[in-house]
Amino acid sequence: MSERGEVRAAAYAGRGQRAVESFSTEALVIGGRTRAWNDIYSSQLATADFIPRHVDFSAGLKLGGLGQIGLARLMTGPCTIRRTVDHIEDRGGERIYSFFIQLNGEARFTQGAHEIVLRRGDVTLCDNGVPHCNSLGENAELLLVRVPDGLIHDYVSRPELVRGRPLSARDGLAFIATGMACSLWRQVERGLDPAHADSIAHQLLDLFATSYSMAYGSELSGPYPDARLHARAVGFIEEHIRDASLNARVTAAAIGVRAGELLAMFLRRGDSYGGYVSRRRLDQAARQLRNPRWRGCTVSEIAFSVGYNSVPLFTRSFHRRFGASPGDYRRAELN
Repeated sequence: MSERGEVRAAAYAGRGQRAVESFSTEALVIGGRTRAWNDIYSSQLATADFIPRHVDFSAGLKLGGLGQIGLARLMTGPCTIRRTVDHIEDRGGERIYSFFIQLNGEARFTQGAHEIVLRRGDVTLCDNGVPHCNSLGENAELLLVRVPDGLIHDYVSRPELVRGRPLSARDGLAFIATGMACSLWRQVERGLDPAHADSIAHQLLDLFATSYSMAYGSELSGPYPDARLHARAVGFIEEHIRDASLNARVTAAAIGVRAGELLAMFLRRGDSYGGYVSRRRLDQAARQLRNPRWRGCTVSEIAFSVGYNSVPLFTRSFHRRFGASPGDYRRAELN
């Protein structure tokens, strides 16, 4: 998380009650409204050209936080929001991936080769490190779930493969994910206990990631002939990640290939089977270590709960990945 993000997250935790900042065009002079709102949008979300279709347009923006992720609700009249290569190169800044949830109205979103129409309840993933354009219609409202670059890969291993692709409101799991996001936004507005925010954020991102996996399946595994098999292998690993007996032979048998073929699938992607399993277990352990609900469990108990059968191995692996021992990591995160 950036320094600015850490300061904002600390402010949320310190307040504990109202954790939302609000911005509006109501107090802006109509003649200078476009330029002023452009500055507000660029400073609070990402540098972009905010181009309203009417000089007397109105807009509002609310910002909140949920653990490591940000939440933003944008309400606006007809406009176009365009982020170009120049914006990205001139201002830089932290790379953010945002799940755009269309709450009201209609939008035409373009990123890369994808041009889609979003209607009420639809979702897409936007990468602010890549140019994009969002044309919004009358009475448009969006909820943005904003995920730092360092976090998105824990949930969507190759976000570049799904950015700009839609999730339909008619899809069951996507409908549940958007409903959860909207409910959490209302709780953040009322004042959500920050002690459980990170755990809740994890559940929300898991829902969105699973929704994309169900919608696009093997495409998330990359342009390989064995993409479907790889996706099945990853699915089996995720389902059995806490099982200490999980290994390449067991996984290969579950998807109907030889162990050597399974290992080669991961190597072709610049990874290894053991490395992937280890990262997923360590990431799960890190979430538990910073979750107040696991405060009563020892480091050893957490190590065993994520599939390790050797505490020294877990400790060494954790330190290599996170730069701190599990105990030090827990103390820093919970305090």
